[in-house]
Amino acid sequence: MTESSVWTELSFRVEPEASEAIAYLLQEITGSGVTIEPAIEALGPDEGYVLDEAAPLTLRAYLYGPVQSERRAEIEAELAGSQSGDGIEGAFEWKTVQEEDWAEAWKDYYEIERVGRIVIRPAWREYEAAGDEIVVSLDPGMAFGTGQHPTTRMCLHLMQELQRPGDYVLDLGCGSGILAIAAIKLGASSCIAVDTEGQAVKASNDNVALNDVSRKVSVFGGSLEAVASDGPYDLVLANINASTLIALARGMFEALKPGREVFAGGVIQEREAEVRAALEAAGFMIDRVQSDGEWRTFVALRPT
Repeated sequence: MTESSVWTELSFRVEPEASEAIAYLLQEITGSGVTIEPAIEALGPDEGYVLDEAAPLTLRAYLYGPVQSERRAEIEAELAGSQSGDGIEGAFEWKTVQEEDWAEAWKDYYEIERVGRIVIRPAWREYEAAGDEIVVSLDPGMAFGTGQHPTTRMCLHLMQELQRPGDYVLDLGCGSGILAIAAIKLGASSCIAVDTEGQAVKASNDNVALNDVSRKVSVFGGSLEAVASDGPYDLVLANINASTLIALARGMFEALKPGREVFAGGVIQEREAEVRAALEAAGFMIDRVQSDGEWRTFVALRPT
């Protein structure tokens, strides 16, 4: 088994009311996508399942490659010592997972998703578009972005409302490439997609090819500085996290055309004020803030 085919899974249980805050922190600490799994009890053969909404949830994060004991201890200490750490129940569990095993297991839980008129089709499932539906075919691999997370869904809704025909789009932190592909299928002329994670760059390139939009989407490794000179952009999609949005606020402002928008997502409620302050300090005017549970997405305008 080579190191490139190995991931490390961290899992632990949390109280439902603390799940969003701890999942957000876990994502920031690890730089990885996080799943939140409810407690489900099987009733028996052919009898279905019962969802226990009061029972602790299970959080899982997948870190690329082996994680040494020192780093594991650091992650555990940061989680336990956080403001929401009291919501963690039981022990942290670590295990090694082969990429192929994870990818196959993931397929059992990944269904067709609808967000407005956008239909996100897992690459291994059949689907025929009806009416004015736009189908995005996706195999996320180990990258974040499946259409199931509230922050992704908010961005997709906003794109259907505010994106304009012929827009030149930047997808900052592209993950699986879902937003870049959707932008083209919604009528963007072209899209630059960028991510700091090699697995995300690979997944985005694979999905761009799968959706036959390679001539209109260019995928790069790196962050904003790698693609800022390719602007200015009509629309910036930044579904990332609070810390990165704060750090990149001024750069996003400068990369955007006057009179146009940044969709700044991946922000948990308790950090909403920080992100708002950073965006406004950079020169943005906040047009609105979309909410879905604990998650927030800003529509930030660069004034004319």
